[in-house]
Amino acid sequence: MLEVIECRYEDLSEEEKGIVPDNGSGAEYAGYIRIKQNGKTILLASDAMEREDAIFSRDLNWIYRTCRMCYEIGKKEGGCVLLTNP
Repeated sequence: MLEVIECRYEDLSEEEKGIVPDNGSGAEYAGYIRIKQNGKTILLASDAMEREDAIFSRDLNWIYRTCRMCYEIGKKEGGCVLLTNP
């Protein structure tokens, strides 16, 4: 099953906290999207960025690729995706 989870810094594992970027206001103030497939994290993205970088053609170009990746995984798994928002 594919899971798309919106979470906060406090919700990350210690390993994940060690790899997230500290740009923008800081890692502890960012919001995160964790994508898991069969219980394993396959992508962790944050909204930590400088204000001038918040345009789709710059730092946010990963959003389209991530949506496309989830779509392709969902097709292979029969369309089963779980969205979680704390």
